[in-house]
Amino acid sequence: MKCPASHALLLALSLFATEAGAEFYSYQDRSGTMHFVDDAAKIPREYRKKVQVRKEEYDDLPAEERARMRQRDREEREEALTREQEQSEQSRRQRQAEERRAAQEARAKALTTQVVITGRQVFVPVRLSNGSIETDALLLLDTGATSSVISPAVAERLQLQESSNVRIGVVGGRVMNARRVILSQMAVGPVKRLNQEAVVVRQGRGEFGDGLLGMSFLAGLKYTIDFKTQTINWIP
Repeated sequence: MKCPASHALLLALSLFATEAGAEFYSYQDRSGTMHFVDDAAKIPREYRKKVQVRKEEYDDLPAEERARMRQRDREEREEALTREQEQSEQSRRQRQAEERRAAQEARAKALTTQVVITGRQVFVPVRLSNGSIETDALLLLDTGATSSVISPAVAERLQLQESSNVRIGVVGGRVMNARRVILSQMAVGPVKRLNQEAVVVRQGRGEFGDGLLGMSFLAGLKYTIDFKTQTINWIP
């Protein structure tokens, strides 16, 4: 049995607390490590001249008192072990609770998208993809729009070539010529949808930002809008 010198006495007391008259021996090797044995024959010959004979702490007490002191020590050790186990269990539970809170906060953060709210208008940051080409756009959330709408500038950034001509109705009963395109992906925070239809419409300057986020993307999604924090909270 080897241990650092700083823990020698404690280890000796715990390992060699035997019955009356118990003796043990200690010696220090060349590396400075203290060794404790209960049999002199276990000591290497080269260290026997440096051996110290040690007696158990209570050897000089009467037998009854010695037994009582040993029983007290055992009870104290058991109480200390129980306290240590309880503290360890408490620490484990606290650590698990902190990990659960951190996981819940991470999930909540992942399901939250920061938006820009002006009056009652909610502008949502959207990542648009055309194959490997991507661009970011700020689209006005519009549950009244059947399809999402992007401006010609956004379409140009995406290098959208394939399209079909369509006519769409807008507010006020007007009908406009537009181009229908398919985006390989639209993503808002954690929500991603593939092969999304969008309509390229030229709108008045500053009319609705880069376009509209319509029901072709929003259909089936559950979310709440927090106007105070200016966030969309997606509900799984």
